[in-house]
Amino acid sequence: MNRLRSISSVAAGIVVFWALIAMGGCAADQQIQTLTPGVLKVAVTTGTPSSEYDSQLWIRRYVELFAAEHDLTISWLVVPFNESWLLASRGEVDLVATNVASFADRASTGATFSTPFLYERRALRINPEDRERYTHIDDFIGHTVGVVSGMAAERDVNRRAPEGVIVRTTDTFDELYQAFDNGQLDAIAEAEYYSLDGEIIPSHGDEIILIDHHDLTPGQREESVFVIHDGSRNLLAAVNAFVNRTRFPL
Repeated sequence: MNRLRSISSVAAGIVVFWALIAMGGCAADQQIQTLTPGVLKVAVTTGTPSSEYDSQLWIRRYVELFAAEHDLTISWLVVPFNESWLLASRGEVDLVATNVASFADRASTGATFSTPFLYERRALRINPEDRERYTHIDDFIGHTVGVVSGMAAERDVNRRAPEGVIVRTTDTFDELYQAFDNGQLDAIAEAEYYSLDGEIIPSHGDEIILIDHHDLTPGQREESVFVIHDGSRNLLAAVNAFVNRTRFPL
């Protein structure tokens, strides 16, 4: 009887031993492996966003919380928006957080879009004193509308603007907003931001008016995603899980 009890104890110990090994293996399989161990390299368009109305500030806070939950140190890489999504496919960053819309022509081998974390509608930013003057893109014939190169706003304006609308393209948001503040632009083509449950995310104060709201593609959400380097093992799954349980913005 004692011998049987001893055999049972040994067998139970062996089962526990292999179970612990299996659990350890599962944990290792789920561990995020970035380009540089322990460091999450992230592409953004602004180095030090400070305005509560800046989408890059919202995104930075969101990514910082994700990194903290996974004990990762962030290395920020400030880049122009245009073709920033290619940085992940080329293995230059682990994650692109430049507020990329998930257009099919932005997909590339070596990187994958995350679950969407917000969506946008197109609009035109004007000064409050011009609210009686402009209501639609058609009202800007002979006037200047600014866009950032490569943005959805550029696609939108190029498609919708009638002949006679002057379109000025800049490489960065800072250039765009500086030109608007200096009176060199009559409007800026940009986005109105929405949480996934349909709530507007404030992106401007009362000193700014947005007009001509519309979908880039009628009836279809323009969703923003992170772009994840495929070689950063388990990062995509971790980001998707985080997005699914963490409402944007924080």
